[in-house]
Amino acid sequence: MTLEKVAIVGRPNVGKSSLFNFLAGRRISIVDPTAGVTRDRITTIIEYLGGVFELTDTGGHGVEDCDNLTHEIEAQIRMAVEQSALLLFVVDAGTGITPLDQTVAQFIRRFSKPVVLVINKVDGAGQAHAQNEFFSLGFSDAVVCVSCTHRRGRGELLDAVASRIALAPNTSAADPVLKLAVVGKRNAGKSTLINTLSGSQRVIVSDTPGTTRDSVDVRIIMDDKTFLMIDTAGVRRRSKMTSNDLEFYSYHRAQRSIRRSDVVLMLLDASLEAGDVDQKLARYVAENFKPVIFVINKWDLVKGRATPTDFGEYLGKLFPQLAFAPVSCISAQDNDNVIETLQLAMNLHQQSGIRLPTAQLNAAVEEIVALRGPGSHQGRRIKVYYATQIDVHPPTMVLFVNHPESVTQEYQRFFIRELRLRTVLREVPIRLLLRGHRGSNREDG
Repeated sequence: MTLEKVAIVGRPNVGKSSLFNFLAGRRISIVDPTAGVTRDRITTIIEYLGGVFELTDTGGHGVEDCDNLTHEIEAQIRMAVEQSALLLFVVDAGTGITPLDQTVAQFIRRFSKPVVLVINKVDGAGQAHAQNEFFSLGFSDAVVCVSCTHRRGRGELLDAVASRIALAPNTSAADPVLKLAVVGKRNAGKSTLINTLSGSQRVIVSDTPGTTRDSVDVRIIMDDKTFLMIDTAGVRRRSKMTSNDLEFYSYHRAQRSIRRSDVVLMLLDASLEAGDVDQKLARYVAENFKPVIFVINKWDLVKGRATPTDFGEYLGKLFPQLAFAPVSCISAQDNDNVIETLQLAMNLHQQSGIRLPTAQLNAAVEEIVALRGPGSHQGRRIKVYYATQIDVHPPTMVLFVNHPESVTQEYQRFFIRELRLRTVLREVPIRLLLRGHRGSNREDG
């Protein structure tokens, strides 16, 4: 059964993103007093009464975008409305009806969709007055008063939704087989890649830097498998952000997207050198032990002047902490090698889920220690006893030694590199934990 879609619409600054977060029960969309913060369609799955539906947040209808993207924002709103089974038309009780509310009402009437009028920012005493005032908009069949700030009206609104659409069984919203975070600096082609995979203008693409401000979840079905693509805001240098800058929030959304993902696609512009922003993203990916593919986009611009091997060697030196990561050269605009990159991501996720047999792991440990031991501590040799794998995603190994606190970071990096060479875990991060061995304090090695 297909998930029914419900779209939130309204003029700027009525609290659409606040309502989206309120219904979702967590902060997803950026909430900011600046008009026009939401540009793309932000979606999430809402569970209620044992069923599910897909909720979409949209930009403010009628916004005058500072980057001249008003037409693109309006197109995204129109697509959200066209694809939805139900509309939540949000108005602001504090300001009353405005001319732009009337414009939004005329806009959504053209689509002949069921509508729930959601009056936001209503306290208990003003509820009846608020309802009477907004009846003139022509949507009196279903009116719900809410206060996102004071957490009021969520149940009533979800009841109104559930009575007007067919909730899908919870099993139909099966988790995607793969969650992919698409990250990179501005104008690397992240949104173009998402649109190419989805086969539609799912997110706004523009030459204007910083077009995407939020993390946008896009569900893609391919070969009967559901993939969740997370388009993130382009990152710029932290020194150019302020604590109240929209891009400050966008950057933290990008970090959260990396943490949520199974595999990271780190996009690099083939025609530009990697820089500080790429270094920062690489460090964060490595710190979170995420499988990653260096995706060299706009490959058509340099094809014939460089090879994938050239890029692999260059990136291995520039990002030594991710030297194991594979490189994929694509043209997102021309759909060149895009599907193959998705298949590579699937392979990395499967590789990250491998659990090594204990005998194989310890045979590799013996070879590594024979090649080079961890040194000595206070004149006594550091003895390695054995290793065991305790987890996957990422593969997590515990190495038992007599003096774990004395094993250097440099030796741990050496150990992981050699372990990768001796197992099938060639292209994914490995987490190594050190533990003392029972009775090791009595041994002098």
